[in-house]
Amino acid sequence: MKCPIPFAALCLPLALAAAPLSQRLQPFLNPQTWQAPRLPDVTRDTLEQSLRAARDYFLAQQRPDGNFTYALDIPSGETANDDNQVRQAGAFWGLALLHTHAPTPETRRAIVRAIDFFARHTRRLDCGETAFAYPGDDAVKTGTIAILTIALLDVIQDPQLDEDHRQLCRRLVFSYLAFLRSMELDNGSWASAYILPIRFKDPDPSPYYDGEALLAYTRAARALNRKDLLRRLDDALPKVLARYTADAWDVLRASDSTKGFAQWGAMACAAYLEAGWKTHAQTAADAAIALAYWQLFENQIELRRGNTAYAVEGLAAACQAARLTRNRQALELIEPAIRRTLARLTLCQFKGPFMSLNPHFRTFADKTPAAAGGITDSPDSSVVRIDIVQHQVHAILLSLRHLDWK
Repeated sequence: MKCPIPFAALCLPLALAAAPLSQRLQPFLNPQTWQAPRLPDVTRDTLEQSLRAARDYFLAQQRPDGNFTYALDIPSGETANDDNQVRQAGAFWGLALLHTHAPTPETRRAIVRAIDFFARHTRRLDCGETAFAYPGDDAVKTGTIAILTIALLDVIQDPQLDEDHRQLCRRLVFSYLAFLRSMELDNGSWASAYILPIRFKDPDPSPYYDGEALLAYTRAARALNRKDLLRRLDDALPKVLARYTADAWDVLRASDSTKGFAQWGAMACAAYLEAGWKTHAQTAADAAIALAYWQLFENQIELRRGNTAYAVEGLAAACQAARLTRNRQALELIEPAIRRTLARLTLCQFKGPFMSLNPHFRTFADKTPAAAGGITDSPDSSVVRIDIVQHQVHAILLSLRHLDWK
């Protein structure tokens, strides 16, 4: 088992095991032994370097068909055989976000390949709607369609995208929104999936997919001036927010449903506020900030060793909600936590800005050049998963947008 990074200097040779116990305990009597080394503060330049490295990883891991390597072991270069349709949609969105932030001919070509992949596998379903069906999967998942909708809305903004692909993106967005509308439930949620072999809409909602659908509706209602989506939001937003916040916390503060919903819900709330809609503005702001406090004080993301970029997405959105509603107390609590967490997460990027501070990565620094820029689940992990890269990219971009970087 690999030694965690804070204890790397204490991984003693086996020969020392024979030393007297009192001698072996001496290092553990130093409080600094138990404290992680202080990392440099992240800066705008640090985060821009990280984004460039992540862009290289996305480009290196795009398959010829247009989708992406799901997981990669850095030392061996071996890739995983399993896959995940929602995370593939997320990878496309991650690439679209990077391109929007800093467009290049290479990222534009990669986006076109991804559009072609998702378009090729979009078809009319037996339920009458048209949606993307991932090859080899027997379900069309609501979260997949919601994230693809968000990604395509970002892609359409590229003024250099050729007109044929722009029109294709618009048609896909129209079809995907129609599918999402067909999955709406009376309680404000969405059916979680359409099961292809049995032609069945699974009525059990998913906290992840509910949050993703809320964000897709918020983005699409504003970008496309869709009054029907805004009417649905005005009905669904307070119901869904209540389900994953106050209703859940009245029963169990450490709610798994909140964990799945938190970052997506906070991002949807921030997008609602940015659109200038008034009906549920205060509720949206309060919910985004409450979800951020849940991440900090109940989920305790700063104490977790695993990658918590997903939570930073929600924290950054909550910062925007706090700024738009002039909630200084929330800003003063959330912003420093984001900066500290981003410093720790940057340590998880192979060939990233803090590579020299990670002794685990240094043991295989010359392995698998195509893994450069990949982001692992923890500083002592060797496996890059595409969704972890996407979440961290988006967390960085939201933090650059919503925090004050001098």
